[in-house]
Amino acid sequence: MSDTGGAEDAAAIAETIKYAAIIVSTVPILALYPFLQKYFTKGVMAGAVKG
Repeated sequence: MSDTGGAEDAAAIAETIKYAAIIVSTVPILALYPFLQKYFTKGVMAGAVKG
């Protein structure tokens, strides 16, 4: 029998770290967006006005 449990565990840990990094990087953006939304909409409206 071959012992591949170590390689599978390492792959699972690497995948878990990758997903944790994605969550850690997106949560602050999602948390700040409601507070900064008025500035985004104001900028979009200013760019859309024809004069």
